[in-house]
Amino acid sequence: MSKKRNTHSRPLDKGKADATGMRRDSRSLTGLVILGILLLTTVGIAGLANWRALNTASLSASPLPSVTPPSMPANAPAKEFVYAGSSLISTVEPFRQPPSDLGVFRPVENGWYIASGEGWINYSWGGGTDIPAAGDFDGDGKADLAVYRPSDGIWYIVRSSDSSYDFKFWGLAEDKPFPADFDGDGISDAALWRPSDQVWYVLKSTGGNMIFAFGASGDTPVPADYDGDGRSDGAVWKDGTATFSVLQSSNGQTVNYSVGQSGDQPLPRDYDGDGKADFATRRTSDNSWRVRQSSDSTIQTYTWGQSSDIAVPARYADSGDNDAKVDIAVWRPSNGGWYIRRSSDGSTRTSLFGAAGDIPVPSNWRR
Repeated sequence: MSKKRNTHSRPLDKGKADATGMRRDSRSLTGLVILGILLLTTVGIAGLANWRALNTASLSASPLPSVTPPSMPANAPAKEFVYAGSSLISTVEPFRQPPSDLGVFRPVENGWYIASGEGWINYSWGGGTDIPAAGDFDGDGKADLAVYRPSDGIWYIVRSSDSSYDFKFWGLAEDKPFPADFDGDGISDAALWRPSDQVWYVLKSTGGNMIFAFGASGDTPVPADYDGDGRSDGAVWKDGTATFSVLQSSNGQTVNYSVGQSGDQPLPRDYDGDGKADFATRRTSDNSWRVRQSSDSTIQTYTWGQSSDIAVPARYADSGDNDAKVDIAVWRPSNGGWYIRRSSDGSTRTSLFGAAGDIPVPSNWRR
């Protein structure tokens, strides 16, 4: 993916006002028609259906990467199973996010760096203007290397299960991408929110797509499972009123809740471990976090990090903290430091991983 095949077109000969020129123009026209038919056939029926679903300007695919897909680390297990009666069930529950590992995407070198045991693993995948969009697109319980390229509207994915490529032609330059599970099958869907028309475009892993309008101009998309039904809900943060607005997938009802103030950063996660995302915000002016717990409707406040830090709340499991709650955490660009407040006892876990210019991408890379 770090390399592109360049294609060069030769100018067509200009036709002359004689029989020879007319035949030359006719052959050129015939060749172009044949080439166009071949290109349409190559794109395929599925790709065309997805483009039509976007109901906007046409998309053009860039050349596919010619590099060999990176292999996943040897110690990253596939989905684990246990016996429940006479049946096998997966230990990766849709209601409980797997623990996250430290990881960063380095745009200047198109590289991913992922913490592994006492060291780290490096992969080359993506481009300088790509948006990291890691998710479990193959359903093996591990995050896949994935980026969204605004310039061509394509998701570039390396499946962790077999290191094969996956390309999803889904999106436009203005879209806000996020991998989320809207159909409740435990697999990430390629999902987008379009600021210009406030429409959500979801390419479901179970097949087909989900398209619906929700939100208003100026909103920030914050999809998550707020109602605990195992499916992500369409949701937005309205900064002007400091309000979360959620379209619940369980009943189609809209829920609104105000917390914090205008200018706060929305960070909904499952901080209390009840299987539902909590409304939460962070204020960089005083490093304060406000979490409205869905389990008891109380608002918890914390002071954590510095104003220049990047918020990275996630469920970081380690020897001192292995509960189901998301930990409040920040990543510090100046020193690559991860400062994690353990949800189990409020103690601090500090790890140095990354460098200035990196984009932190915590996810369940391995377990």
